[in-house]
Amino acid sequence: MDSHIMERIFSNAHSLSNYPSYHKEIDEEMTQRLSSVVDHMGRISPIEADMIDLHILKGVPQSALGKIFGYTQPNIHYRVNRAIDRLKVLLTIPLFSEIFLEETLSRYFSDKKDIKVMVLLYLYSSQSHAARIIGESQGKVRYRFLRCLNSLAKIEELSEVHQALNTVNLNLTLLRKSEKKESKRKVLL
Repeated sequence: MDSHIMERIFSNAHSLSNYPSYHKEIDEEMTQRLSSVVDHMGRISPIEADMIDLHILKGVPQSALGKIFGYTQPNIHYRVNRAIDRLKVLLTIPLFSEIFLEETLSRYFSDKKDIKVMVLLYLYSSQSHAARIIGESQGKVRYRFLRCLNSLAKIEELSEVHQALNTVNLNLTLLRKSEKKESKRKVLL
């Protein structure tokens, strides 16, 4: 790899602290949005977060990222765009704690497995992971989840929970993590 590129990537001269302060250049709303995006970077995989940080925030070319991470430039392009799409969806899903969800859902649902399925899919966005924990097939987990979503739609007090779970449902493929490379970890919280 070109030593000038490596120096640019890792030198303090090009760190974000040396760039003009964004507080002086953008308005309050944009500052909050940027802060929210940076806060949510921990919700995507560390590799994706690094790629976004280096490419989007620091301007490192995708071809250089390919050499750093050992991927082709088109693969880097795909991964960066996928991470951005994932972040966009994650920003729309309200954050709930596992305890809050379990307690709230238990007031309206009596079946413990239904509650567990909803909580697991919210946390991990993976039917297969939920199926392993629950001890049922993915089909049965999917059936439980869709049935519960329909029930949630009718409960006004849980409209925010329904919206969050419905967003997860509509984006399961995008939010799902690969179990081959990383151990399963929570997507949310």
